[in-house]
Amino acid sequence: MTRVLVALAAAEPKGIPTPRLLKIAAFGGGEDHHVRQLKRLIEDLNGAGWDIRNTAPPGQTAVYRAFAGDNRLRLSLTPEQQTELARAALVAGDAAFAARAGIAGTEAPPIPELRTAPRAERNDDALNKVLYALERHCRLRFVYKRRERVVHPHFVYPGTSGWHLVGHEDGSEKDKEFVTDRISRVRVDLPRTADHRHEPYRDDVDPLTWPVDEPVDVAVETTPAHRNQVETLLGTPSYHEIDDDVVRLTIRVTHRAAFRSRVYELGPRVRVLGPETIRRELRQELESLLD
Repeated sequence: MTRVLVALAAAEPKGIPTPRLLKIAAFGGGEDHHVRQLKRLIEDLNGAGWDIRNTAPPGQTAVYRAFAGDNRLRLSLTPEQQTELARAALVAGDAAFAARAGIAGTEAPPIPELRTAPRAERNDDALNKVLYALERHCRLRFVYKRRERVVHPHFVYPGTSGWHLVGHEDGSEKDKEFVTDRISRVRVDLPRTADHRHEPYRDDVDPLTWPVDEPVDVAVETTPAHRNQVETLLGTPSYHEIDDDVVRLTIRVTHRAAFRSRVYELGPRVRVLGPETIRRELRQELESLLD
């Protein structure tokens, strides 16, 4: 095991073909027995948190590579938890997360097969196609409540009835929600056929919209790369200006505690410029957390 690991690490990024790796492993017995032993060894190493994969095309002699990475997720999470984490990353728009983390989903086919429950309990075919469409900005066609729908998907989120798709349906004036378990006969159009979402979707039960405090306009600063994230979490700005690589937004705040929580979630991606009362509340709350 040690010889195989050292050799694979030293051979990066080319990898090692099976015949050479068998000589390094120095198994006893016949050649067929060697190959089976090697496969079991690779499985055991992957089960222990390593990320060793065959990178050769189908039908050719296997070439194994040891991919460097943090193996704590693979050791800490069950396969089901890893799959759910990969699904959540895909829902959030990070299609490459599973591959970077070396967890379930790294060998995903064009339409991801990421499941955490038996197929009979959930319409995974519809959800997988929705995720595929979201990743590639594809228009969706499906039957929902006995009606043919043409929908431009925006995002999905977990709800009380399962996974909910939020998108704009052709012929409708506002965004709609669709429970993916109730979607049937799903067809996915070509990539980049879906319209872009211009305004961040905001749920009616979002605490940020609750009229808890006296309304106040808060000025925040971010970068063009993080602008969409900031607007999604803090709300649609009433005013914005762009100065080189800086974006300044004015946000109407009616629930200060919820606003502070969102600012903490954004971290260094956003900076609160004013008014000073809001900045003081942020400092005081952070100091109390430190205490």
